Amino acid sequence: MPGLSYVEIGVTELGRSEEFYAGLLGLATGTLSEDDHGRRVRWLGSGDAPHAGRVKLVELGADARPTSWERDDLQRGIRHFGLKVRDIDAAVATLAAAGVELAVKPFDAFGGVRIAFFFDPDGAYLEFVQGHVQHNNVWSEGLVAEEVAAYQHWEGTPRFDHVAVTVPDLDEALDVYRDQLGFGVVGQLVRPDDERGFLITNLRAGAGTLEVFTYGVATHRREGDALVEGTGADNRLGIRRVGVAAAAGVEAGSLLGPGDVLIERVA
Repeated sequence: MPGLSYVEIGVTELGRSEEFYAGLLGLATGTLSEDDHGRRVRWLGSGDAPHAGRVKLVELGADARPTSWERDDLQRGIRHFGLKVRDIDAAVATLAAAGVELAVKPFDAFGGVRIAFFFDPDGAYLEFVQGHVQHNNVWSEGLVAEEVAAYQHWEGTPRFDHVAVTVPDLDEALDVYRDQLGFGVVGQLVRPDDERGFLITNLRAGAGTLEVFTYGVATHRREGDALVEGTGADNRLGIRRVGVAAAAGVEAGSLLGPGDVLIERVA
């Protein structure tokens, strides 16, 4: 079955990031390995199934390039990685006690969820989410019911929830994620009061949700993004790519998706 398999995050020092993601955020510790470049890789999260929803930490060292992401809604690419928590205020209090920088304190967001934003030790932008999204434009009642059931039967251990991306064109994104990769469209959060034409379309596959952000105004590419330009592609910190368990008949391999999002199709 297709699934949002993992999010890859480049880190300076693996031990420090393991303490953050496993020790502080509570993700289960998985296997330690090396990639094709000899860099250490730590897997974290919910098991070894291709569609389980995991975090892949890649150690890049002190010479790694800083993340090119900025807190700019109209910048294309991966925006943030979201973790589901049962009590967001308690989770954020734990972060604050550990000295973690909070970007946005907990608040009740449009769509019926409570959210907060913060940074990992190397500047990756992360989100806590409490509750399940209440779409005001439902595309699939079945997928909505699956999300509600998953939340109701979840024991509360922090887990992989979603990856958010900004893309220039929704139809192009649906062609890739829905039609080619097999994601189902859950629904949309429509904000008619936003003069930018802001729209979130949620797609789901396996254990994770892909939040696709689009706007009625122009978006822009990241300046100097090595992963897009093809130079220094392996040494950028922060959220770098998403892994997708490919649907039947879809070949494994890399794909540059809408918004310059790097996608790794896993057989």
